[in-house]
Amino acid sequence: MTYTVLDFSESIIQLVVILGALLVSLFRFINTNNRHWLYSVLFFVGNLLSAYFWAAYIIIMGETPEVNDLLAYFGWNIAYLMLLFLLIHSKSREELKYFHPLMIVPIPLNILQFTLYIRYGGILNNIYQVGINTILAVLSLQSILFFMKKEKDDHTDLPYISISILLYVISEFGMWTSSSLYEWFEDIYVLYFPFSILNSITLLLIIWGIGQTLKNTVDNKIYVNKGIQNILKIIYSCIAAVCSLGGIFLGIWIRDVLNKGLSDNSSTSVFDIITVILFIMSAVISATAVAIVNIVYFVQKIAENEMLRKERSIAEHSNAAKSEFLARMSHEIRTPMNAVLGMNEMILRESIKARDSLPDKKDEIRGIFADIAGYSNNISSAGNNLLAIINDILDISKIEAGKLEIREANYELSSILNSMNSIVTPRAKAKGLEFIMDVKEDLPDLLYGDEVRLRQIITNVVNNAVKYTREGCVTLYVSAGEPHVFEAGQTMDLIIRVLDTGIGIKEKDIDKLFDSFERMDMKQNSAIEGTGLGLAITKQLLNMMNGKISVSSVYGEGSEFTIHLPQKIASAEPIGDFRTKVEDITDKESDTDDSFTAPSARILIVDDTRLNLIVAMGLLKDTKIRTDLSGSGKGALNMMAKVSYDLVLLDQRMPEMDGIETLKHIRRREAGTGECVPVICLTADAIAGARQRYIDEGFTDYLTKPIDAHALKMMVKKYLPKDKIEPL
Repeated sequence: MTYTVLDFSESIIQLVVILGALLVSLFRFINTNNRHWLYSVLFFVGNLLSAYFWAAYIIIMGETPEVNDLLAYFGWNIAYLMLLFLLIHSKSREELKYFHPLMIVPIPLNILQFTLYIRYGGILNNIYQVGINTILAVLSLQSILFFMKKEKDDHTDLPYISISILLYVISEFGMWTSSSLYEWFEDIYVLYFPFSILNSITLLLIIWGIGQTLKNTVDNKIYVNKGIQNILKIIYSCIAAVCSLGGIFLGIWIRDVLNKGLSDNSSTSVFDIITVILFIMSAVISATAVAIVNIVYFVQKIAENEMLRKERSIAEHSNAAKSEFLARMSHEIRTPMNAVLGMNEMILRESIKARDSLPDKKDEIRGIFADIAGYSNNISSAGNNLLAIINDILDISKIEAGKLEIREANYELSSILNSMNSIVTPRAKAKGLEFIMDVKEDLPDLLYGDEVRLRQIITNVVNNAVKYTREGCVTLYVSAGEPHVFEAGQTMDLIIRVLDTGIGIKEKDIDKLFDSFERMDMKQNSAIEGTGLGLAITKQLLNMMNGKISVSSVYGEGSEFTIHLPQKIASAEPIGDFRTKVEDITDKESDTDDSFTAPSARILIVDDTRLNLIVAMGLLKDTKIRTDLSGSGKGALNMMAKVSYDLVLLDQRMPEMDGIETLKHIRRREAGTGECVPVICLTADAIAGARQRYIDEGFTDYLTKPIDAHALKMMVKKYLPKDKIEPL
């Protein structure tokens, strides 16, 4: 086998590898629009310019082209530069600043190679090529040495791109050195071909290295249509194949024609036309790749601009919706606040009037206090409305921040339905509406899920129906999908349908119904109270619980909301007659009576806000418990050093010494004494997981603000010594 045959085989192998690598790089760029693949495309385009020219020239002319021919190295010179861009792009800033003495090893080797190869290709061409390859070798070694240093501290991925580029540079060094030493050591030329094969392999390794580097990264958002992507891939594959084969066949035909028409003494410079044609063909293949890159880039830019326009429109709409929401919230918050402050002013006036000139007649006295009681009820109602608004705003904020948790446990479905019924029925009656509940008797009663959030979902949807219904009725259907035979441990599809005869929803508004800050048909619904967040919260909660909600509506006639929620069956015992269940639950709830006295008990309430101390003490006034007050953690510790308390109600957020720090001091004092006074955390921190967090800190239990009178009394009753409680 002669070297000419080896030259032929080596050139063909390299050309095939470059074409394949270019196709892979181009297709990956089309799919991802990633800059790593862009540099890879341009690198292989440059390689293709020279490799095609070189291989085709050998096939047609039967010899290698002159190495000092500009056309022979034009493409490779571009390729080296693109490889340098790829290498730099793959590095971090910290890595680029790193230095190690071993990085200078390639410099003397490349100087040696430059002196050997100076006779070929022109001095400027050689300075450029050797200079670029030296930089590539130094920067590749930099990445490898930097990785070896960092790997001791943290497990980082190998610098795949740098390793593959270093191997590429080594193979190039081997090819150049073995070919330049040929005149002095003829046998050494045999090393050229193994290095050439290694060079082809490293081209594939560069593709692999980029893929490994990007495997854990998210591709850039690509907006180019999949159909367009496929068309571009097919077009380029066809052009590459036609131009590659067509150029070679055209060159062979021209060579044969010229050979027939030229005499032996004719100038062979006419064959230069073949060189030009081959370069043009390789340029067409390369230019097509570059054109496709530009097509992808511009299509992407057009699509991105359109997407930005849409996103800006959505953002503007969202901002307008939020502005409208804030204006609405200002109204919704000020309305109950006006009632609270106004009714409180009325109570104050009536109280002062009664104090200064109390009537003699009992009926008149009763009338005054009846008015005061009425004002107080109005304050309670307005306060509850205000609290509901605040809870909605907090819920949507927690959901959007990803801080709301689903807490699952066994619960009774009948308890949830009864709770919802007790809230909704009075509201429906107040509007003259009929509220109907239809619960399938074979439904399992004991289920496993988030009781609090399920109650919130059902109440939100039913309340919404009552709110937007002026006459007629609201009906709640509760049933189940698969399975129809219920067994403990199975998961059933809990189906909740809410039908109303309300105002309905316009078809164009249905898609926006579950968006935050949206309110439908404001002109007609402007007088309806509420945040407008209820359905948005419901949709988000259902998503978190793997459920879904759908709506159908006829504008002016009514709406139907359908909820599907997977719930695990804890017990197959059916719910039975729901009305009977409601009565049983009511009886159970009546057992949780907060009416008691404990005159011999003594508790300490700690809070840095004076009004909060007055409220807590006032709510416990009728229990006759002896109550001491402290405005700080240090003050509480001093009081506890002098008095033995049965219970401590401790605020969490206080200056200087907060509740947790105060609790630690309390427990430290108790260590070794056998005492452990119950300490209840009082806090406005009502986010998901707060209760468990405070209990983990050592609190006995947890009570949120604003304090519910019934909850406070039941908490105190639970933890006071039983022998000190005197039921009424």
